[in-house]
Amino acid sequence: MTKRTFPKVYLASAAVSPPARSVSHLTWRQFIAQAAQAALDRAGLSVKDVDIGAISYNERTITEGALGCVAADAIGMIPRPFVSISQACCGGGLCTDVVWNYIASGRYKAGIVLGISKPDNFDFRDAMGPIGNYTEYDYMLGFSHENYGALRSESYKKRFGYGEEAAAAWAKQCYWYGRRNDSALRKLDPSDEELMADDTAGYRLRTATGRNLASCLILVSEEVVEERKLPRLLLDVSYRTRPPYLGNHYDYAGHEAFADADPATQPGLRLAAEETLARACVTPSDIQLAQVHDLSPFEGMEALEGMGIIPVGSGGKFAMEGGTGLGGRCPTNTDGGAISYGHSSAGGDFSSKIYENYLQLLGEAGERQVANARVAAAQAYGSHHSMEVCSILQRENG
Repeated sequence: MTKRTFPKVYLASAAVSPPARSVSHLTWRQFIAQAAQAALDRAGLSVKDVDIGAISYNERTITEGALGCVAADAIGMIPRPFVSISQACCGGGLCTDVVWNYIASGRYKAGIVLGISKPDNFDFRDAMGPIGNYTEYDYMLGFSHENYGALRSESYKKRFGYGEEAAAAWAKQCYWYGRRNDSALRKLDPSDEELMADDTAGYRLRTATGRNLASCLILVSEEVVEERKLPRLLLDVSYRTRPPYLGNHYDYAGHEAFADADPATQPGLRLAAEETLARACVTPSDIQLAQVHDLSPFEGMEALEGMGIIPVGSGGKFAMEGGTGLGGRCPTNTDGGAISYGHSSAGGDFSSKIYENYLQLLGEAGERQVANARVAAAQAYGSHHSMEVCSILQRENG
């Protein structure tokens, strides 16, 4: 096992906003300040104790510029540095990586990671068209976000021989967890027939639902953990990139890791996971639970495979055999996932997963608690898997 040769970074606290489709009664500054204060209070810290900050947002829903200094002003951190990142769904992971590196460098002792998603339409997936990061050409080849999600799922089903039975099993387990989570948005109990239905209603039940969300993570050095007598929750995180142009998701020649890829596999996540696991000094077999980005069930299966928790192509079988449940090999999306908890883009598609792992490792997850949880993984992606983030949160002795 690799020995750690660099400073440790700990998760001191985490918080997310209550479940909501819309928070039109709040400005985004008020929304994010509430989550920040909740996380600081839980850690017994004040904003004066924080040296560095970062905020993740989605440019589709907040067009205001210079969000870093605006957020710093909103929570009282002026004049300290505050980074803003607009990278869609995995932006919280990128912000976490930035703050993690600042603390690991020894330059700062405490950092705050904020995430905000506050769209003004009921289901913002419907508003996502084919134009994204590149305006000079159509990087999605005419596909909308919904089109690409369907293509990715169909690629996985065709390559590995699955039908909607596998998707229904994944979604059913997510709803089971969500009904036991006060923070989940969609607490449904659909029948097997409803989940299997080959129509729009069945598709909606098997895929993500949108929500507004504000999130906050507090990262600190080992010195702060010892001074404040905080729980020793060691955090490691890494991310990797992949070509955003959809044509390059097939047999991309620019890097050997992507040479045999297609939308059914996630080689970028595999690279991120390899680095994270090495940093954390753990192996995939050590992971006891995982929170993954499952806009569709097959995408969630791909995430477990990309992190090495299960073999590539086995995700459907794993879900149908109960592998994601409390008694399974790797309880997955114990908060309900994007299907039940809700998809929140930059607001929490990464940070809310860290929040759930935080609760699990503290033994505070109630009926969905994983027994003796000590090592938890979290994953999120952005811009159609052109960015992949992976983290390991582990509870140290003491």
